[in-house]
Amino acid sequence: MAFTINDLQDLTRLLATRPEWLSEVRRLVLTEELLSLPDIVRSLAEAQRRTEQRLEELAEAQRRTEQRLEELAEAQRRTEETVRRLVNQMAEVRGDTLEIKFRDKAHAYFGRWLRRARVVPFIELEEQLESKLTDDELVELSLTDILVHGRPRLALGADEVWLAVEVSSVVDANDVSRAQQRAALLRRAGLRAVPVAVGARIIPQARSLAETLNVALMRDGADEGWERAYQAATQN
Repeated sequence: MAFTINDLQDLTRLLATRPEWLSEVRRLVLTEELLSLPDIVRSLAEAQRRTEQRLEELAEAQRRTEQRLEELAEAQRRTEETVRRLVNQMAEVRGDTLEIKFRDKAHAYFGRWLRRARVVPFIELEEQLESKLTDDELVELSLTDILVHGRPRLALGADEVWLAVEVSSVVDANDVSRAQQRAALLRRAGLRAVPVAVGARIIPQARSLAETLNVALMRDGADEGWERAYQAATQN
């Protein structure tokens, strides 16, 4: 028999007094899927909570990884900087060693170019140059690695010349430029001067610039461009 309105009201009042019947009524009225919906929602909520927790853990792990990578990058930068300093220091030591070698054996190395080749300390020239160069120019000239004096072997009776020598373990364009500039200062002061750059190795850019600026080169006892550099210096 179908329920009437009164019957439904009676049922409502009855369920209000017997709440334990509600679950059975739900089971009869609702589908299994609807009945399980609260559990599904709770499971989804728990899964969402776990997912969010995992995402937070992953984010924290990523943050730590990024921090570690930054620390490693900084450590690598410091290591590279230390290596560069050591390389520069070693280059300076090799350069200083070469300078001492060429200074102590100037006649052996530069004797092929000059008769009676000898190293002259800048202090012996300073008074002679003071009236012809500015203070800044004198300071610049005093920084020349080696000043060598002698008579060229290219021609008998040739006038004495000076060599403005720059020494470096690896001769680069800067060494060539310095030699040219310092020889030019000597010529400005009235002295015949030839620019020279010497070292254990000469990079291609330095060799190319030396040809342009008429700077003589020497490496392991072998020389390049001496005649060209001498002719250019004595024609000015």
